Amino acid sequence: MAFETEAVEFHRDESEPVVAAMVELAERGDGEGWINIGPLLDQDQQRRVPERSGLAAWFSARGPAVAMATWTPPATGRKPRLAQLGVAHGTGPDALKRLDELGLGLPAGWVKRQDHAKHGIVVDLPHSADPAAIVRWLIAASTVLRTIVEPGTTWGAEIYRPGST
Repeated sequence: MAFETEAVEFHRDESEPVVAAMVELAERGDGEGWINIGPLLDQDQQRRVPERSGLAAWFSARGPAVAMATWTPPATGRKPRLAQLGVAHGTGPDALKRLDELGLGLPAGWVKRQDHAKHGIVVDLPHSADPAAIVRWLIAASTVLRTIVEPGTTWGAEIYRPGST
């Protein structure tokens, strides 16, 4: 299946275009598509992010220096699947525990599937989860789970929608 990609720039406190895309993908009901969310870094911030060779990334026990979040829509029908979120980060093990200690624990009904030092966080989301609350949590968690660069207020989303084949 081919996917159409849309890049959206937004202020961390004004995520309406991302929320609208989440609702659109969820309403399809087929579980297809996804959205990646991360901070947009200026040139100075980009220079401070360490380069990682493919070999170093392969053998490293940690994820990326700048956290990246992903959301996938639910699927209904013959093979139902809950919506999920993920956060790839480089801060090491027990990220959810550290987030909880900072008041960013998982909301009621969100179920941890994975909290791995290298592969990040994966969480199942209930059908009742508010898309705006999901985006706020992803931005807050990604801000905390960074190793080098403090994200600013400008964020970006890459929206992947199923297209024609």
